[in-house]
Amino acid sequence: MAQRLVGGQARPTSLAELRAAGGRDGDVLFADAALLADLGAAGVAAIAVPIVIAASDDVPAAVIDGAAGVIFADDDAAVVAAVLAQAVAPASGWRVGDFSDTTRGKINALSAEAQRIAEALNRLAAEERQQPIDTSPVDAALVRRLIRVRRERDRWFPAEIFADPAWDMLLDLIAARMEGKTVPVSSLCIASAVPTSTALRWVRSLQEAGLFLRHTDPGDARRSYITLSDTAAAAMLAWLRAFAGQFAPR
Repeated sequence: MAQRLVGGQARPTSLAELRAAGGRDGDVLFADAALLADLGAAGVAAIAVPIVIAASDDVPAAVIDGAAGVIFADDDAAVVAAVLAQAVAPASGWRVGDFSDTTRGKINALSAEAQRIAEALNRLAAEERQQPIDTSPVDAALVRRLIRVRRERDRWFPAEIFADPAWDMLLDLIAARMEGKTVPVSSLCIASAVPTSTALRWVRSLQEAGLFLRHTDPGDARRSYITLSDTAAAAMLAWLRAFAGQFAPR
């Protein structure tokens, strides 16, 4: 399944048309993972319009990293329109509060949790600015150890009871920031240790809450990567320093 939105109007498009697709301002392609997988990485890269994908658990990494947006089966028309508009004009952004009560109700279950996390991190960052600087040593190695410890849970407990991947994503992104590395969207999904569609839903919600920022790779426009916002990074560093301080030798 694929639809090409040309000048704001959707029309079906075939695999052959996709292979030969040209781009015009205001065009965006909405397609499922299976069709894009048939095109292959080179074929997807040749499409000269932004691509929005239908989320599923079998989306290839190259498709995830090249997507300008993700749409889920329970998104209503207002959310779909907002995601497609942002794909065309990334700077436009969108917030849950922009929609009607009905639409907000459908996306708030996850977005409210993402917003709660954002507010908690904002408070932590504000408290950090008002208190003496904690000099407890913090580095990427500490964060990677924390991630490994979290994965050890799966040896004794079913992984599905730890369904919220937000903390795993935050840890992975702060470690990458310390290491000076970028994290492709697909890699962040893997780090979350949940099904791909669940991870993509959380990425979108945390991005909408202002914790995550999506960037186009300057070295390869076919790929996008995720970073923490400065506020989220400051809060994570504050928490890590507090954590390290609790376990420092006394």
